[in-house]
Amino acid sequence: MEDSGEPLEDALLFALDNLSEENFKRFKNKLCFLKMEGGAKIPRNKLETADTMDTVWLLLDAYGQDGAWEVAVAILKAVSLRDSATRLQKWKRNDRRKKYKSCIRESFGGIPECDSPSTGQVVSLPQRYTELLVRRKRDPQQRAHEVAGVERKHREVHQGDGPEEVGMENLFGPDAQGESSRTVVLLGPAGVGKTTALRKIMLDWASGKLWQERYEHVFYISCKAADYSKGPMTVAELLLNSCPPGTFLAEDVFMNQDSILVLIDGFDELEISRLPGDVTCSDLHKKQAAVSWVMGLLRRRLLPKCHLLVATRPVALGALLPCLRSPWFVEVLGFRPAQREEYFQRFFEAKEDATLAFEIVRRNETLFSLCFLPALCWIFCTAFRRKPRKELLNAIPETATVTEIHLQLLFSFLGCNSKLSNLKALCSLAKDGVLHKKVSFGEEELKEHGVGCSDSETLSVLRKDAHGAITYSFVHLSFQELFAALFYLLDPDGDSGNSSFRIMDEGLGNKKECRGNYFTLVRFLFGLSSAKRMDLLQEVWGCQVSRTKLWQEMLRWVEQEATCQSFGRGEQLLELYHCVYETEDPQFAQSILRHVHDLDLRDLLFSKLDFAALSFCLTASPSLCSLRLSGYELGPTAFRQLLPGLLKPSEIRLNRCELLSAAGQDLSSVAVANQCLTGLDLGENPLGDLGVIHLCHGLLDPHCQLRSLRLHCCNLTAGACEPLSEVLASNPSLSELDLGENNLGDEGIRKLCKGLKHSQSRLQRLTLHLCGLTAGACVDLASVLESHESLAELGLGGNSLGDEGVRHLCASLAKQHCRLKRLELTMWTLNRITRKKLQAAQAARPQLILTSYYPPGCAAFPGEE
Repeated sequence: MEDSGEPLEDALLFALDNLSEENFKRFKNKLCFLKMEGGAKIPRNKLETADTMDTVWLLLDAYGQDGAWEVAVAILKAVSLRDSATRLQKWKRNDRRKKYKSCIRESFGGIPECDSPSTGQVVSLPQRYTELLVRRKRDPQQRAHEVAGVERKHREVHQGDGPEEVGMENLFGPDAQGESSRTVVLLGPAGVGKTTALRKIMLDWASGKLWQERYEHVFYISCKAADYSKGPMTVAELLLNSCPPGTFLAEDVFMNQDSILVLIDGFDELEISRLPGDVTCSDLHKKQAAVSWVMGLLRRRLLPKCHLLVATRPVALGALLPCLRSPWFVEVLGFRPAQREEYFQRFFEAKEDATLAFEIVRRNETLFSLCFLPALCWIFCTAFRRKPRKELLNAIPETATVTEIHLQLLFSFLGCNSKLSNLKALCSLAKDGVLHKKVSFGEEELKEHGVGCSDSETLSVLRKDAHGAITYSFVHLSFQELFAALFYLLDPDGDSGNSSFRIMDEGLGNKKECRGNYFTLVRFLFGLSSAKRMDLLQEVWGCQVSRTKLWQEMLRWVEQEATCQSFGRGEQLLELYHCVYETEDPQFAQSILRHVHDLDLRDLLFSKLDFAALSFCLTASPSLCSLRLSGYELGPTAFRQLLPGLLKPSEIRLNRCELLSAAGQDLSSVAVANQCLTGLDLGENPLGDLGVIHLCHGLLDPHCQLRSLRLHCCNLTAGACEPLSEVLASNPSLSELDLGENNLGDEGIRKLCKGLKHSQSRLQRLTLHLCGLTAGACVDLASVLESHESLAELGLGGNSLGDEGVRHLCASLAKQHCRLKRLELTMWTLNRITRKKLQAAQAARPQLILTSYYPPGCAAFPGEE
């Protein structure tokens, strides 16, 4: 499907040279009598002696390029030479397509350098474009805030989890099951690169690099431009947008719909409330509103066999899904770490500037994590270019709150001399946009809010649309949300009451259909209302702000959620903790967090900012009963930072947190100081014997009330059993001990049993799965069973006890003082005689439950009866 570069004169000459002498005479004869409007009639005497070359030039002189082609096709059809006419028609279609591609290359080849609005500087798209991470998505629904959700998905990709990645060229390719779809939805948060990716697709197709054999025509529709278009238009006018009229004929293009791809960009930018209902009109020549044509394409009322690629933010999925037939979903996750560095290198002309800026950002984990968004990469690079070398980005600490980061960047863009009136205007515009889910604004909307389109300060934070209608948007959605939050502080007695309450409900509330809609805005509400931030706004912009009424609304919302018992989900609580951390006010934090009793953040902490929010809120939580963490590496410094928050919960679970032996000393002090602590789970941490020795110093304290201690898979040996034995002998409150998956060996059990035999020991549950035990350990355990009056559960699975060892246990089960009610063993290795002895012991003690042990992930072993 390659475009022909053949000029018209060659195409005409080829058509005439292919004619027989008789047919050529017929052609010239017909041409003698033809008179077209706007063209001079060709004299007969010139045609009589003209050969094919002369005839072509006579045609071109008389009718021009378009007229000569039209005349030649008409005559060839009239004299029944349809093959030659068809070839000329095909040439025309290819010529139009070539002109269309040229127009696309011109329109989509550059992107405006938006930090220089007055100069109109344009940067080459191929020069700036950096590949995005894209993967298939099975479930289109979004259950968390869209930006926070993508940050977590980057962790999944790094770990090799989740759906398959897919290149842009394979968006419509078959999946692993060989299935495909004509409709693909490109999902991603604001600023993740969806629009730039679609523009790159347009440019690559027009440059002959993508989908040449698959699609004859690729069209781009900006929903933003469609929403702001004035007056009705035809389909061709909608699809051509910036190309000149006559670039293609609708009849030529639309007759082969299967070879058409339509890119529909920014569905979320349509005003959902104003979308037309069902579209029945499919007349390609009729004029109607651009949005109606867009909906006709989505609902397959128009060009039903074409391919559609629709880009949207997840927030608009509820309105989009009912329009589509069997769509596929792919999500854009922005930049991998390597692509972030590549973007910096592409942005700066001087390599040393790119390296310096990237290194500053890379060293700051919070800034670097935000760089998965291309829009924020652009903002960081632009801020670096505007300010002296290290002044701005170096001033942002690694544990800076989201509000602090955005204010620093905002000062770089807006400057410190903004007029308060203009600031209020921007805040009013932003607030209305957020509440009505609008990210693009026309010039009339800017004027309604008092925002000047030519104001240099305004153009620092508002970007003019690069394609289509003249609209403006904030440099990123997060800045629009920041200005919207500031509105409630600048105008606390206006409409902030009900509106801010609704925003918190939809940002942090428990309604699945709207959770996360305003999460970033809620963070900014908390962050801007901190005393430090209010002083900064006063100093820089002279803002007279008040947080009293807003904080009353925040507290009222928390009271309502607590009444509804909504504080149960870990993700929701982590979001709330981030908001509270933004305030940096311990007293206010206590008022908020007194309603939180149980905190389960297993596998939810990903960054130092997550941890900073957690440690701040733990210290301020007056009523926390249980804490569960896992999957976050707590180094020595971070763990000590967490310690004040561990002095209140009665249950603490810290699994897979990379706690080393030094953490045992800190945990020892926690066990003494926290007299409410009854459950401590430290499983899957490399504490080692030394860590447990340190821990046991605290467990021996008479004030320690610990009941349950879990130390499974902690790299323990027999060396840890002696201090644990002392704890068993002196701490009657300890009723559960889990030492599974540690190489204790028979020697370790011998030491442990000394403490178990002590009269002070009240242990009820002992777990020793996969501890490297043999029959020798059973001798010591059997003596404990005979004398211990409280031990009710014993787990010995995954050990090489053998028939001899189990028979020792069977003998003790029949003793009078044995109180065991549950015994878990690896049964399938035992012979028939041993199994019968176990059955006899169970018959003698009907309350005894014998359980077969299987390692995690194993359903059963062969030979089990």
